[in-house]
Amino acid sequence: MTGLREGRVEDLGSDAAPWQLEVAWDGHRVVVAKAAGEVRLFADDLREWTAPCQNLALTVRDLPVESVVLTGTLCVLDAEGRPDFEALKRRITKGAGPAPVLMVSDVLFLDDVELTGVDDRRSRLPPLTAPLIWSDVLEGAPAEVLARVRHLALPGVIARRTAGDSLVLSAGPAPLPLRRSLSTPPKLTSPDKVMFPRDGVCKRDVIEWYREIAPVLLPHLRGRPVVAQRWPDGIDDFTWYQHRPPPRAPDYLDAATIDDDRRLLIGNVDALLWMVNQAALTFHTWSTRVGSLLEPDWAVIDLDPGRSTSWPQVIEIATAVRRLLELLEVDSVVKTSGQKGLHILVPLAAQQSLDDAHRFAEGVCAMVAKLVPDLVSLSHDEKERRGRLFLDHLQNFRGKTLVAPYSLRAVDGAPVSTPLSWDEVTPALDPKTFSRTVVLQRLTERGDLFERALQGRVVLSGPLARLAGR
Repeated sequence: MTGLREGRVEDLGSDAAPWQLEVAWDGHRVVVAKAAGEVRLFADDLREWTAPCQNLALTVRDLPVESVVLTGTLCVLDAEGRPDFEALKRRITKGAGPAPVLMVSDVLFLDDVELTGVDDRRSRLPPLTAPLIWSDVLEGAPAEVLARVRHLALPGVIARRTAGDSLVLSAGPAPLPLRRSLSTPPKLTSPDKVMFPRDGVCKRDVIEWYREIAPVLLPHLRGRPVVAQRWPDGIDDFTWYQHRPPPRAPDYLDAATIDDDRRLLIGNVDALLWMVNQAALTFHTWSTRVGSLLEPDWAVIDLDPGRSTSWPQVIEIATAVRRLLELLEVDSVVKTSGQKGLHILVPLAAQQSLDDAHRFAEGVCAMVAKLVPDLVSLSHDEKERRGRLFLDHLQNFRGKTLVAPYSLRAVDGAPVSTPLSWDEVTPALDPKTFSRTVVLQRLTERGDLFERALQGRVVLSGPLARLAGR
């Protein structure tokens, strides 16, 4: 179930060893588990599909084993024995049509013994009967096998190792989708509900903004935990933060299990628009990705103005941070928070640690605070700040979030958190002028100025040594 990725025949070498080749069926990957006489079936995002697959559940229940965990592809076959994805969709969503079959690929557990990494796992399981069907192992050189599968009009081949990653090879000209949705596309409900009362911006306008900005926004959301900030009745009413996928969410809204908790992932347009239809106006992200939760893409310094901070002072402090970063020979990206502050990010090379990112941001903030102590506070306590700007280095810990670029903010004017070039960071800058129309025009003229945040090359060992005076 894990580690499935796209590959090419060349990746396998001239023969199949050490790969095992199987047909990639046009269906949906699932896990079926039997324990204590109970059987449950889950999609690969842990959505339970036991009810529409009772025929499979009963068959697995009758297997002469105490417990078992199987993985495979859920399919509905047509009269010629080929998978029919639309028929599977009707079965799962409406409970209608032919019963599904499970093309079993692997046995992960058997009678409480983990078999991952064990050779010849299939032989340990009693013989299977329909609707449980072994996904046939295909013999021959990979190129020949793929040609045979193509001739049969099947989607492709999965190459598996005894342990480790698996590759999916498309039999056609287009890549084989690793996962397809069985849920209906997102619908716009209550389109005329007013979200920004003093600006007349309604839900339809918000949906249209995120639809237009999705190609630019999604690369900054994809693969990292997202927190969606929702205003069900507009910005004048209460708000709350959605960390987890809502109940009965569609399957294109993904999730990752982190610390035994399901965390929201948004990786495609449908997922984004579905959340926006749930009145999500603003999206916040972790600095790390699901596959590297302790290795951030950036170190961040958040300039949060206090009640006594003037805008020219914000610019003065931001300029001081920039100059220090230049002295440390590190790149930086700046954006508006969408409200009254600025975010300064240092794009990091791979395999930098959260601890180093925090120590670096803390060191930069401490040095700037020495330069302008009357303007800056490093304290999270508002009383200790005494109205000064909070130069925040605390957003570099695991699980801390930052508002994503191109997110709307829930203040009058519906401003957008907007990436900037440093030459724009002057007292003439007005973050409130970055409306949806303005930002779309900027993208046409300048492209995505935040893209550099995902192309980091900064290795922190040198800058940390210089901050320490070594």
